[in-house]
Amino acid sequence: MDCPKVSVVIPIYNSENFLEECLESLYKQSLMEIEFICVNDGSNDNSLKIIHDYIAKDSRFKLLDKPNSGYGISMNMGFDIAKGEYVGIVESDDYVEPTMFEELYNLATKYKLDMIKSNYYRFTTNIDGAHDSEYIKNTTNVNRVICPADYPKIIMNTTANWTGLYSISFIREHNIKHNETPGASYQDIGFHLLTLSLAERAYFVDKAYYHYRYDNPNSSINN
Repeated sequence: MDCPKVSVVIPIYNSENFLEECLESLYKQSLMEIEFICVNDGSNDNSLKIIHDYIAKDSRFKLLDKPNSGYGISMNMGFDIAKGEYVGIVESDDYVEPTMFEELYNLATKYKLDMIKSNYYRFTTNIDGAHDSEYIKNTTNVNRVICPADYPKIIMNTTANWTGLYSISFIREHNIKHNETPGASYQDIGFHLLTLSLAERAYFVDKAYYHYRYDNPNSSINN
């Protein structure tokens, strides 16, 4: 697809236990004009095979395969090749609702937004295999266009960059990047601070689309 409406970057490193659930939720997205950029960061498990399986059945999936170099570099490389008007992020151990990117894109273009974020579910898996979910609100400034700089306390919100979409022209105009320090921990904090500091038109949707896994022992939150 030469001109997708949305690009989604999925950083992947040894995610075989959760990756199929993640990619399946993207496969079911209602938005057709979308690309899924799977950035394989040198996985040595079955992650690469799972990615190829989805590429084979849906041309919206793309592969960027590279040696292991860390989360920040993976994210920046994915953003660099994104072709969409807006770009989003999905972590490889999470999953999303089927209408997420269509609904966020429609709002983003309607209001000419630099960024849009939503609420999310934080979940763990219990002994029966079911998900125990907690609903997390991003902010009380919801369902209207705001300039985040007018609400300084908003910068203390949970990072949750993956709950929304960002105008690719806004990202590139301000050269907003992820930190490229080793590993994965805290490499998204700068992105969070810069997008909120520099956006002139932002929107926070009082609705949750994103399911954030909180019990992956290999997650950077446990590092």
